[in-house]
Amino acid sequence: MSNTETYPLKTACVSLVDGDAAIRHARQLLLRSMNYDVRSYATSAALLADQRSRECRCVVLDTQLTGNGDELALLHELRITGWTGHAILLDGAGLDPEYVHAVERHGDRIMARTVGDETLLAAIAASINHN
Repeated sequence: MSNTETYPLKTACVSLVDGDAAIRHARQLLLRSMNYDVRSYATSAALLADQRSRECRCVVLDTQLTGNGDELALLHELRITGWTGHAILLDGAGLDPEYVHAVERHGDRIMARTVGDETLLAAIAASINHN
């Protein structure tokens, strides 16, 4: 898809956090092919440790890395250290409605871990354009 209204004409930064190296690499290649500047991390701790991650307007985070709602604490930590973007949390099904509400409170969203490329790209573009 090459719709310039959907995808960025200039480079926008996206942080990608996934513990599965193969998935992380594939998504990184996909995002770079769409002209995104991608910062890739194997762990949430690596994301937090990199001050440059605060420059990215979107974080795509596989919640298997954090578990037990710790991704909300991670996003809170990013925000209190200057990050003003939005997150896309990749998770499984059957989520607690209170958890979903807590995620959506800051304009973040939850998507299935198995989300297709086009749907993920559209969500990233919407997240970046929301800022």
